[in-house]
Amino acid sequence: SVQRLMSSLMSSREQVQRDARNLRLQKLLKQYGAKPMTPYSIDQMYEFGHYDVPGRNRSTTLLAAAQFVHEELPVRCAHLIQDLLSLPFGLSQNSAIQEVVDLFHTTIQEIVSFNRPKASKDERKLREMIKNMLRRHRNIVTHMRSALAGDLLSSEEKLALQPFLDRFYAMRIGNRTMLAHYVDLGAETKKGWVGLINDECNVPDVVKNAYNIATMVCTHHHKMKVPEISIVGDTKCQIRYVEAHLEYILTEIFHNAIYSTWKYHSEKSPKRPLPEIKVVVASGKTDITIAVSDQGGGFGRSHLDSIWTHLHFPDACFTDKKSPVDSEVSFGENESELSPLINGYSRNAPRLPVNGLPVCRLYARHFGGDLSIQVMENYGTDVFVTIPKRGDHPEALPGNNDEDFSAIE
Repeated sequence: SVQRLMSSLMSSREQVQRDARNLRLQKLLKQYGAKPMTPYSIDQMYEFGHYDVPGRNRSTTLLAAAQFVHEELPVRCAHLIQDLLSLPFGLSQNSAIQEVVDLFHTTIQEIVSFNRPKASKDERKLREMIKNMLRRHRNIVTHMRSALAGDLLSSEEKLALQPFLDRFYAMRIGNRTMLAHYVDLGAETKKGWVGLINDECNVPDVVKNAYNIATMVCTHHHKMKVPEISIVGDTKCQIRYVEAHLEYILTEIFHNAIYSTWKYHSEKSPKRPLPEIKVVVASGKTDITIAVSDQGGGFGRSHLDSIWTHLHFPDACFTDKKSPVDSEVSFGENESELSPLINGYSRNAPRLPVNGLPVCRLYARHFGGDLSIQVMENYGTDVFVTIPKRGDHPEALPGNNDEDFSAIE
């Protein structure tokens, strides 16, 4: 019939379009996937974007940053696509994975079709393009979760995917930090800040902010008492750092500490005040360590490995047991709203950064730090976040800093 003929023609046309798109993708991967990625350090991000020095101005700095992003982003996206297409267990053909591949493919095409910026007007156009890319990519974590969730994979297969997920999320952290830093360079400058870098990041202040956000998240989802915190040690400690990274990590830690303390003690002795969460900020010669200690009952050591599993999602703040919302929120047109792109939650819409401790550890390790845990069953948990004082550690990118991933794998 005519209807079957039309359907067949449309199907053939779609197949031709898919084949053509795949051919274009293979050409791009061959061109950019063979190139090494260029890692940067916190000091490089700061010094490169700091234009309040002789011989530099805002326009020339932004143009140089745009040229770096224009050259680097296709390479990083190509590496991500190669990883996705090499996934085992038939996952590379999964529709959700294909959507992620298509997003990165579109990004490469848009960048390479945009000529290398040579003037301020080109830079401004590229910056707007990057903003749109950040918005468009904010649901990638949801797509990945959709592909890997449920009973599609066995426990052994999910465990085998952990090294891939560590690499994928580490590269995602690096990409979004690079892009948001570039966009933030074009925003109104704040004293002591260059893009996402705070040259005078006050660690105790970040601790307090993270605790307040975690408190808001917990009380938004539960009618619960919240334990107080005490902060001791170097209460004036400052460091040059991506403040949003540290806030993200500490918010997740405090959420776990607040919820577990309330849960454990409301069952044992509901009328007694909750024991406080103790925070120690220690400033050494080479590192700053933040220790967060709670009396939330801890858990058995046999469960310790599971907390580092990307496919294990706690449901503490989700009483309806539905899938958690994506950890990256949308943002408006103001450049000052780019921070949630990095730290993964919004103060105006309380929600848990649901990627959990595995991604927090990747954030900590991204510029040479670490995150570790000690548990005492039937008592509590101690979490240690370590940040190097020197800002010259290059970001941990797979293939560039493989030693940073050997311990995870």
